[in-house]
Formats: sequence, structure tokens, C-alpha cells
Amino acid sequence: MKFDTLHEYYLDDPSLHYCEDHEVLIIAEHGDTTNRIMINGLSKGTVDKLRLELNKEHLEHVTD
Repeated sequence: MKFDTLHEYYLDDPSLHYCEDHEVLIIAEHGDTTNRIMINGLSKGTVDKLRLELNKEHLEHVTD
């Protein structure tokens, strides 16, 4: 994107998929129709960093 922008989307029970070959994150909602948001240009390292941050947050909230 070449300009400042914000887009908000609301999906019911979306699924996520990352394609390393195309460096694209796909967020999809399947139902009567399929709605997809595709974010291009995300390296595997960027996705791995997000995954690790989410795992860390989850582990910090785990109680024995």
C-alpha cells in the first residue's frame, strides 16, 4: 500500500492458511459463500514471528 489506510473485516469462524511459495496469508470464511482476505508479501520469518508471539501470549496465560 502506498497510503495510510485501515480496513476492518468481520468473519464468522475464519480459517487461516499461509502459502510460503507465494508469501501470502489467506484468511477465509467458508459458508454459503467463501469470503477471503489475501495479504501478499509476508515472509515465512514474519509469519513465524507472529506464531511465536501468539504462542508466548498463550503460555503466559496457562495456569496449573
